[in-house]
Amino acid sequence: MKKHYTVLSALLLTASASFGQASELFFSEYTEGAHQNGVKYPESNPKASTGSERALEIFNPTKSTVNLDAYSVRRYSNGSTTVTEEEKLHRATGENTLLPAEVFVFASGESSLSQILTVADQLSAGHAPVTGPDVLVGGGVAYFNGDDAVALVRYASGKAGVGPGVIVDLIGVIGEQPLKKDGTTGGNWSSTNAADNTTDGKSVFVSSANQSLIRRPDVSGGIRINPLPQNVPGSVPPVANTGGYAISDTWMMYSTAFNGPDGSNNPAGQDYSRLGSHEYDFDLGTYDVTLKTLDKFNTGISIYPNPAQGGKVNISLRNVKVGTITVLNNMGQRISVQPRNQTDVNLTLDVSKLKAGLYFVQCTSTDGQLTVYKELVIK
Repeated sequence: MKKHYTVLSALLLTASASFGQASELFFSEYTEGAHQNGVKYPESNPKASTGSERALEIFNPTKSTVNLDAYSVRRYSNGSTTVTEEEKLHRATGENTLLPAEVFVFASGESSLSQILTVADQLSAGHAPVTGPDVLVGGGVAYFNGDDAVALVRYASGKAGVGPGVIVDLIGVIGEQPLKKDGTTGGNWSSTNAADNTTDGKSVFVSSANQSLIRRPDVSGGIRINPLPQNVPGSVPPVANTGGYAISDTWMMYSTAFNGPDGSNNPAGQDYSRLGSHEYDFDLGTYDVTLKTLDKFNTGISIYPNPAQGGKVNISLRNVKVGTITVLNNMGQRISVQPRNQTDVNLTLDVSKLKAGLYFVQCTSTDGQLTVYKELVIK
């Protein structure tokens, strides 16, 4: 597959705000169904399930109606650092907008259960590779498994696929494929949270596979920075990574196919009854209307060569005031430089000590109000 090093020219583009002031759409439900292919369940009759009972729910926590033309969803399959599928958000009927405190449901095109189909606003395109009016890359985003990172993306241009994409929420870790306990592929992101302890004192297990998850009610915005991997990179069997991604920090499980401590499962027992609505504790915020300001800050920063070879990277700042620049990756390697607040400047970074791989260049404005993350590939 052709590598798209420039597809994610900006991973993050956001005005800083208090955590309780919602300003952007985010994922509010994630369901990765355990229902089995070829089996007829009461909810899927008269046809059998395809085994693709999956959906993403997107919530508008703001006071404003949001135009969905600017948004897409992406999948990074099996630990990929490049986009494997991407589709525009596009309602099947009606205006392509999302009202305040409402949700948008993006579901698998092979879903058969009524709990999903009756609330779906859009069905994903077929399995990649496919083409279509809403397909930007590959198609078939909603066929994600528990080891695929999924992103909600906004385009500063106002039209998905035009200009740089901006990740405003992320489920999982781009670049990590979580392994099973025995070290084989096909694992998932999973953790427990003491806040969910049951009456017998046991913590609830939250997993990105075979569960229906909702965002915790105190979450007012998405994950915009690629987290550290859940497990220590390269560890087989997997070893927990201190400070790594913990899905239960921002997600709660409300239905699961796994019933007993012995690992027994009941695919038919997993439901999707909360899909189509979201409970939210915070006062409604104000939608971020500073797209032009953000776009100007983003386009005023360029990095070259990219991919980088030879140990040097150039950063050009034009008509923007950048206070700090930091290069970081999932393994904690980082270097930083102070551009001294000049409006126009060319900088050179020495990246010769960094290992080959995908890095993110964090650029923060001098007033601390704007932050941009750009991709940098080092060969």
